[in-house]
Amino acid sequence: MSRWSAGKRICQMAKELKKQRGGSACAYALDAMRCSYRHQASPENYFVLRFFELTDREREAYLTSGRSAAADRKLNRFMTGEDHRIMSHKRLCYQRFAGLVHRESIYVPEVSFPEFSVFLDRHAEVILKPDRGIMGQGIEKLRARDVEDREALFERCRKAGLLAEQIITQHGSLNEVSACVNSVRINAARDGKGTLCFIGACLKCGASGAAADNFHSGGIAYPLDMRTGAVTGPGRNNTEIKDYEYHPGSSVRMPGFTVPHWEAVRECAAQAMERMPRIGYAGWDIAVTPEGAELIEGNCRWPGGNIIQLDGIGKYPLIKECLEGVT
Repeated sequence: MSRWSAGKRICQMAKELKKQRGGSACAYALDAMRCSYRHQASPENYFVLRFFELTDREREAYLTSGRSAAADRKLNRFMTGEDHRIMSHKRLCYQRFAGLVHRESIYVPEVSFPEFSVFLDRHAEVILKPDRGIMGQGIEKLRARDVEDREALFERCRKAGLLAEQIITQHGSLNEVSACVNSVRINAARDGKGTLCFIGACLKCGASGAAADNFHSGGIAYPLDMRTGAVTGPGRNNTEIKDYEYHPGSSVRMPGFTVPHWEAVRECAAQAMERMPRIGYAGWDIAVTPEGAELIEGNCRWPGGNIIQLDGIGKYPLIKECLEGVT
């Protein structure tokens, strides 16, 4: 990102802070620029992690965008081109993590129209998503019976390089929170000796009527206790300075809510790391089903630091421990 673009984003963020919180936009902008230099914090870090309320000493503990990028370069230094291909293409990811991924899916450009039509016949509802989509962009949920022209849908999916997936049936307690699949994000790393370390976790919940739970698509993230899977406090989104004790779409009170099958969720993340032995740092999105856990996808290069630090506990010291001895 150019300095001009970065400066523009900081100014936009500062104006939004003034609108929501009061104070001086100029003061926010200057402080955010200082945080960018001293703490490698992005405007989103400053806003979501509420750096405007923290001292410099408190800011030192947070895994900001710049610190996360530097850790990623070091911890994932042994990843091959094929590893990056697998992690960036969902269809390849599903193949590598067979057994952790249980839902049926097809990559539409690689199947015929009859095969596509049979897939729709098998599943009352499907999810369409880009093979290389990020931040929940381009995800669409549809009912097979509502498709009037299957051939036109097939051509659209083929040209756009879309995957068609079976809907994940999530655990009933999570379905009460939000009807879209609400996933757990677990960030995991390996230290210099190869020991697996869990860095942080959160529960990502979709906004009312959303097709995806992504934080950058209107979703709300709630901090989780890594040991128990319990929500430890109110959630946040990335557009408002607001604490969401109750989920806005369902009015379910979230602090104290415990993610079902928590040990299975942790084990899913651990097994995913084992399947990719050259990965040193990644964020894993995991769904919780009535039977246990199901891997949705993995994220390298940008594992997401904001959402695993909404408990107010900076995770930079944990990453620094993993970086010790790494050259």
